[in-house]
Amino acid sequence: MIKIKFLSAVLILFFQLFYSQFKLKSISPSINQEDSLNVKIIETVERFLETQDPKYWLESDFKRFKSPYYEIIGIESGKMESNFYQPSLMEIIPTNEADKKIVKIAYIGYNEKTKSNLIKAIYNIIAVKRNNEIFLSKYIDYYTKDWIIKKEDNITYYVSPMKTYHIEEAEKQRKDIIQLSHFFKIEKFPILYYSATSPEEVFKLKGFDYHPMMYADTSGGFAADYGIIISGNNSEYYTHEIVHLYTAKLFPKIDPFFDEGMATYFGGSGKFDYQWQKEKLKKFLKENPDFDVLKHLNIYERLYFEKETPIPYVVSAVLCEMIISKFG
Repeated sequence: MIKIKFLSAVLILFFQLFYSQFKLKSISPSINQEDSLNVKIIETVERFLETQDPKYWLESDFKRFKSPYYEIIGIESGKMESNFYQPSLMEIIPTNEADKKIVKIAYIGYNEKTKSNLIKAIYNIIAVKRNNEIFLSKYIDYYTKDWIIKKEDNITYYVSPMKTYHIEEAEKQRKDIIQLSHFFKIEKFPILYYSATSPEEVFKLKGFDYHPMMYADTSGGFAADYGIIISGNNSEYYTHEIVHLYTAKLFPKIDPFFDEGMATYFGGSGKFDYQWQKEKLKKFLKENPDFDVLKHLNIYERLYFEKETPIPYVVSAVLCEMIISKFG
């Protein structure tokens, strides 16, 4: 236990040193710095940005999200150089709760060659007053405060008010979970499923008003620690990402190639199931006989066929199917 605590302390120190940022580059004149609460918020935000010390964050967030501010770890780096994008405080916005305010931070870099400013992202944090101290918190609860909540078996759905809840998709998801639990020999566990309309809304859930990737795709989402699914597919069905929750529990060191292969085998990829994807792979290989599969096993390579089939994902899924059919 002592060794584990020591290792945890070393890892926290490493992240603080490696990813430490600078003080706020600027503070918008629209922010009232004569307001005592705003002054406390600015002080806390600056200390956190300098150190990324977890002590400035609500402890309850770590119990729910494991790493509640991972989205901005390393965000100051870009193609220009490391630490190119510096944080600027844009707004401190009141909410309908006296002890909570929205803190809006922009990450902006100045290009000396072009004499122009470049924006990387705009990120929201909730500042919470507790016992005359300020703590920071993840934006997701505030953003989803008016979302519809539906409970289906072991899944709690948070449904965007901009979409319709589909009970038939939730039922299909329930049946898939029964099959997954049987295959992986693991009991069903609680899943928190955020059902958003699009990747743009997914990024807003994560706290971003703007991020360069929020318009890159028309569908997608991800699985997060502690049984969380965030879907931008306008659907209550996302078996691909739910598979990742199972593999994370059973095989925390699983190779990403096979992790995506298993997820694709059971849940397809994007809007299409595995059989559809496999037929597209067959077509792709027939049309590209010189294609060397072994040179394209990196699942982070954005290699798509007909804009729908991620080649490395499906290749891995085929290998998984072969292994399962032969060895069980």
